[in-house]
Amino acid sequence: MQFSDIKGQHQAIHILQCAIQNKHIAHAYLFTGPEGIGKKMTAFALAQYLNCSAPNQQEFSSCNGCPSCIQASCGSHPDILLLEPDGASIKIEQIRTLLSKVALRNYESAYKIIIINDVHLMTEQAANCLLKTLEEPTDNTIFILVTAKVQNLPITILSRCQQIQFQSLSPALIQEILQQLYPQRQSQIGLMAALAKGSVHTAEELLANEEISLTRQEFYQLLTNLATVTPAQIISWCQQWDKNKKMVKALLELAQLWFHDLLLSTTSGQWQLILNQDYLAQLKSQQIQPEQLLKILQYFQTGMSQLESNASPRLVLEIALLKTQAAFAA
Repeated sequence: MQFSDIKGQHQAIHILQCAIQNKHIAHAYLFTGPEGIGKKMTAFALAQYLNCSAPNQQEFSSCNGCPSCIQASCGSHPDILLLEPDGASIKIEQIRTLLSKVALRNYESAYKIIIINDVHLMTEQAANCLLKTLEEPTDNTIFILVTAKVQNLPITILSRCQQIQFQSLSPALIQEILQQLYPQRQSQIGLMAALAKGSVHTAEELLANEEISLTRQEFYQLLTNLATVTPAQIISWCQQWDKNKKMVKALLELAQLWFHDLLLSTTSGQWQLILNQDYLAQLKSQQIQPEQLLKILQYFQTGMSQLESNASPRLVLEIALLKTQAAFAA
């Protein structure tokens, strides 16, 4: 893993490279930011570089050919240790086992590097067990803690680490990455990148989620026929999402993208820019004024706020759709 393999995290990587250049590498880092944006990949890139026998110091790249790099690439490096949750948490037994390995002398490497992924899932006992080692680290040992929920970590852990914030990725960058990974899914990639909230991991989950795909098909059929269906049919369709907050949130987001596409195409005529390219014909069949589209977008944005305030998911969706239907009739 190379620093150059990490997309969209120039600031975080620059901080690490400056620390390497100035020989001010911290004994403990905390990589924070949303899931699926490259935090763990960066941890492995840093570990591989620091233990490389012949790094390119000008380009901050490891050689990929020395025994250390080969072992790191295969995930079998004895001095690069990865700890992940066992089920729903990181348990004290896992930390104790890890620390027993930390206490051993390095095999051949300059550094022993410990990467703890989803560190916010440590139990209180596990966190307390790790704390002493973070306070008094052994020489040439670096901890890299990775989390998407920094607010769940105790202040005692936070205060002993140098925190590096990773940024959400832009939809355009996510789309570029997905196009390389899933060339056969081109028609859906733009939409999933927009729904992914800055995370490649989330975008991949959406692409793989058959339920989302099928529900999107049903929902977009409903939106296409919104001017002709009855209010009773809308209410009936919404009943299946009575307590499914996660799915209703996804539907509200899909609706916003649908009507944003309509607004974009209506005001600019540039149909090639819309995200729902696989529903181009259905979008072209809908005729509604930009003023009404702005109102409709507000209905679904209000629905998102209500959902976050623990309103009934079904009622939130019903109200937004019924108001939208009324806007079509206006």
